[in-house]
Order: sequence, then C-alpha cells, then structure tokens
Amino acid sequence: MIYMCALSYRELHMAFHLSPGNALRPVLEIRRNLIISGLVFLCASALALVPEAFDRPTTRLINGVANRSWLFDYLTDASSKYFTFSGAVLMAMIWYCWFENPDTERRVRVVVGTLASIGAGGISRILQHKLPTHPRPYYDAALGFQLPLNLEEAYNNWNSFPSDHVTVFAGLAVVLYVARPSFVIYAILYTIVVESFRNYIGAHYPSDLIAGAALGAFAVWASQMSWPISVGRKVMRLEQSSPGLFYMSAFFLSYQIATLFNDIRQTLGPVRDHILGH
Repeated sequence: MIYMCALSYRELHMAFHLSPGNALRPVLEIRRNLIISGLVFLCASALALVPEAFDRPTTRLINGVANRSWLFDYLTDASSKYFTFSGAVLMAMIWYCWFENPDTERRVRVVVGTLASIGAGGISRILQHKLPTHPRPYYDAALGFQLPLNLEEAYNNWNSFPSDHVTVFAGLAVVLYVARPSFVIYAILYTIVVESFRNYIGAHYPSDLIAGAALGAFAVWASQMSWPISVGRKVMRLEQSSPGLFYMSAFFLSYQIATLFNDIRQTLGPVRDHILGH
C-alpha cells in the first residue's frame, strides 16, 4: 500500500536528477503521486464506511489464528507496543541516508518530508475524533474479536480511522524513498509487516492502515513542492551556522518521532483530563 504511493527507482532518479530543459518533470511526478495517494485514501475511507465489505471479513480471517501460538502472539504484541521495532528502525535508516549522502538539496527534502510526516500524524489523530467511521476491532461488538494471549492493556476508545502510527511511519518510508531509493523496498516491507500486526492485536482495521499509509505519503509528497522546500532550505541554514544546536534539536526530535511523542502524550494526557474535568 505504501509502494503504490511511491515512484519506481528509475522514475525517482529522473525526477531528482534532471537537465534544465526538463525542469517541469519533478512537479508532474510529485503531482501524480499526490493524486494516487489521495485516491487511495478516498477508497480506504469508502471501505471504512462499509465494514462488512472488507474490514470485518479480513480481520476475522486474520484473528482466526489468535491464541494458537504463545510465541507468535507475544512477538506481535511486542512489535506493536515497543517503538524500537517500528519508529526507531525507520529513523535510524533516515540518519544513515543523511550522513551517507551530504548533498544539501537531498537533505532539505529529508527535513521537510520528516516534518510533514509529523504533521500528517497530527491530522490522522484529528480525523479519528471527527470522522464517523468505526471503533477499533478490540471494541467492535459486531466483530466478535478474539483477544490474543498476551494482550494486556486496553486501547483508547475513540474511532481508529486512519491509523496515526501508520501515517507517520509510512511517511518516513516515503522520506527514505526520496533520500535513497534503493532503501525503499526494505523500509516498505518492514513497515507493512510490523504495522499489519496492529490489525492482528485489534488496534486497527485494514482500511485504517491503508488510509494511514496514503495520508502519510500524501503529506510527504506535498512537502516536496517548491514552497515547503524553500522553507527547508532556511532550516538547513542552521546546520551551517550552528551545527551543535541543529544536531541537538534533530536528535531530540528524532527520538520523539520514533516514539510518536509517547512520553509527552502520556505526561500531558492526565493534565488535560484534569483541566477539562474528565
């Protein structure tokens, strides 16, 4: 699903290594990917509104193997719960690409794409609260979800469409595509496997995952247009003028992205609830 929103290696090479006479081509390629990502999101939205057409049958099929292997259930739960197995791996790949190729223009695209992934994650959380879609499989009474053996903690009880995890991490996979196309197959396969476990443990339906991937891809491709790139160039000036401050901030932000700002969210959540009287 992530790969649908990306270019082939040959196309990306042409898009970012063009002669002056072909200067329009990158914009056309980016627009094409924006259209594809948008259409995938709309299709996933339509599927989410008719859960018996795709989401529930697929989830029942996958959930049918629950409780057959303690080790499998344990590993799927752990890979979904601990960010070491998802965000940290993708951020490590991005840092590899950063230092492996010092080209300033490519680094600018990595910066704006990574920031766009964060923004897309925030949008996905808003959509979870606003869209009239469906609860998580864990809470869906019509599904008859069978709880895997090692699942201990309940999820938040608002709607699950689209997945904010997949939105951010699929966005990072597209950033890797921009930074180093040869990396993309590993990033995509790894992200699909790890994030698909969120369906198995009852956190998300398949349409949530597909829509999240499309939303993340859309945000990153939008960030590759001229205006965001011009902003990214201004950010990169800090790397030249104050590298210590730049890399200190980048390290802190990378940790927060890899963990989806989990520490901050866990700390501020009770404060918000106390202020609002929940």
